[in-house]
Amino acid sequence: MQQRGPLTLTAIDRHNWRAALAVHVTAEQLPFVAGHQPVALLILAKAYVRAGGLDWEPMAVTASAAVIAVVALSHSDAYTEVVHLAVDADWQGQGVGSETVGLLLAHVAATRLRTQELRLTVHPDNERAQRLYRSRGFSPTGAVRDGEPVWSRRVDRE
Repeated sequence: MQQRGPLTLTAIDRHNWRAALAVHVTAEQLPFVAGHQPVALLILAKAYVRAGGLDWEPMAVTASAAVIAVVALSHSDAYTEVVHLAVDADWQGQGVGSETVGLLLAHVAATRLRTQELRLTVHPDNERAQRLYRSRGFSPTGAVRDGEPVWSRRVDRE
């Protein structure tokens, strides 16, 4: 297990995109996260084409300047969605996912977006992610998209 310092959430940009492409999940987790590796490539492609007609925010999670996870936020007028959260296999089991969700909540709360709700989907077989999201205040909405239940939580503004 690697030692890490505090995590930072930053945009994937011209300085760190190659490092973001190096983030890989295990083969068992891939169907839960994106279906394709590198996950950052899928995130960047969706951001570029504005998938779903939404504004996308590709993000890297760093520890001591090393990119250890990637995630995207997609923004609509009604809500912001967490998409493709992928913690590198070498960094799993250290609370990176939970801390990343906390960073995302703080980021959304601090923005000037009018969104009052943060959403995500979680594969019905991904019990580990369900526990994580429940611990961070998310709950199932009853809606299903692409075979995955939609979860949400209210955004607490700072």
